Amino acid sequence: MTTTTPPVAEPTRKRLKNYDQQRGSRTGLSVLGAFLFGSVFVASGVSIALVGLRVIPVDPSSVNAPYWVILVCGACFAGGGFMVWGMAAKQLRAERHRRNAMRRYAGSKAHADFAWNPGAYTPPRWARTFKSLIGAAFFTVFLSVFNWWAWGVKDSPWMVKGIVVLFDLLLVFIWWRAILAFARTAKFGGSRLVFQRFPYSRNEGIAVRWVPPRGITSADKGSFTLRCIEEYYEERGPQTDRERWLVHDELCAESQSFDTTHEFPAARPVELRFSLPPDARATQVSSDRPVYWELEVKLSMAGLDFEEWYLVPVY
Repeated sequence: MTTTTPPVAEPTRKRLKNYDQQRGSRTGLSVLGAFLFGSVFVASGVSIALVGLRVIPVDPSSVNAPYWVILVCGACFAGGGFMVWGMAAKQLRAERHRRNAMRRYAGSKAHADFAWNPGAYTPPRWARTFKSLIGAAFFTVFLSVFNWWAWGVKDSPWMVKGIVVLFDLLLVFIWWRAILAFARTAKFGGSRLVFQRFPYSRNEGIAVRWVPPRGITSADKGSFTLRCIEEYYEERGPQTDRERWLVHDELCAESQSFDTTHEFPAARPVELRFSLPPDARATQVSSDRPVYWELEVKLSMAGLDFEEWYLVPVY
């Protein structure tokens, strides 16, 4: 599928819904600050878990819940701390990469910004799937405490039961998405986006080759969308209890699509071309407010549909 007249990505700033990928590595804290912040949760969680395991003795009359509930609470606290540690480790790796790249590739903004493979971008095949499964498992353990409160405690308020039922339904949806992600990863196999040059300039067109996975032979319909995304944290809630949420805004986008059956013989590359708008933003994955270009591929077919995202080096 080759487009002779490349479409131009038009400005469309809007909030992306159901998009949960985090490309940036910043946590809003220094590496040391994030590590210390996570340490508070890890230390607290381990201490509570040891009480639940009866390693740390406490007065039995002061225990108002089964020991397994105490253990689960401790595990959730510690798990949250480990997640912060993981974010700190990601930020540390990114900072080390930037320092090394600035020495090795003097003057190259692209190499200093992100650990690019100049020839192609290959999305991590299993990492995102395992992350979804671990997240679903963690949420299951977390909700077990509230389910005990709702159904295991005598005279538990009906409001509590109603809220827990809603969260249990959400858990079913989370597990459904995680299982779908696992099934897609197992079925389709790996794919990649081949760059015809590296990096691309904001003043030129984008020409890439998408190499489909071997698990795809044909699709009923599909779309290839190049978009520019800005990623940042947004504060929500009352002034006394503000929370930070990761959000993504689409700055501009353009799609190529087909609505009749299209064959993909022997993983033959699909040629794609796009033109960028005059005010196209440069990629800045390593900034505090990351901006990046991404190609989204969605294919509809019998059984499981295919969807994947590929970073494009536009500088």
